[in-house]
Amino acid sequence: MKTKLSVSMLSVFLSLLLLSSCHTDAVQGEESSTPTIPTAVLEECEDLGQAYIDSFVFFGESTTYHLKSRGVLSGGTETTQVWGPPGGTVNLDTTVGTLKIVYPESGELLTFGEAVRRKKPERILLCFGLNGAVGNVRKGKDYYKSCYEILIQAVRQNSPDTEIYLQSAFPVAENMDMQYHSVSLDTLNGYIDTINSWSAELALEHGIGYLNSAEVLKDENGRLRTEYQVGDGYHLTAQAYDKILYYIRTHGKKGENV
Repeated sequence: MKTKLSVSMLSVFLSLLLLSSCHTDAVQGEESSTPTIPTAVLEECEDLGQAYIDSFVFFGESTTYHLKSRGVLSGGTETTQVWGPPGGTVNLDTTVGTLKIVYPESGELLTFGEAVRRKKPERILLCFGLNGAVGNVRKGKDYYKSCYEILIQAVRQNSPDTEIYLQSAFPVAENMDMQYHSVSLDTLNGYIDTINSWSAELALEHGIGYLNSAEVLKDENGRLRTEYQVGDGYHLTAQAYDKILYYIRTHGKKGENV
């Protein structure tokens, strides 16, 4: 049985989750007709500023690694905030814990856990979903979560004070070349939505923040807006990254300090 979450279903899921944010709590004793639903999804808050973005390390697929090549972080294309293997992209599978990445400060090849232990970043953002989406959905939620948990546990074991954030994977645009995929474009976007719902659930289970950044890049059909892709249907423009980074700095945890 195929697992698929439509764009409209994801919207309902997220709307139910959007109850935890930087906003102040309701006045004590005030009656509410809506029950409180626990959530890890971060809601809009005040702008936490550039220093907040500067406190992150980013690790994920090519759509995360290109934060470096687009020059949108402090340090431009020489930033040390983005981690990745020599090829620049990562598949979230059972080998992710032994994958060697380039440690930016020295050029050494280290595992993710070794890099975390060396750097001990204040915050780390993980973003996976598009690579292997069809296969991961078919393998199921438990498999996908178990692969993500390899990275979560690596952070907690090697740098317990590091704050972890999961970020939604981004949709693909209508000009995406689908000849190497076994599903239609809209089905693929539905699978990405499914994976994003699993990531939000995982964040809640582990008590970490979830950033639904993908919502600022979608058109009315749940696809990546064409103006935010570079011509291949899924890699992002500098303008798209600017929107994502602004989203991150305006969707922090309660009591977030820089």
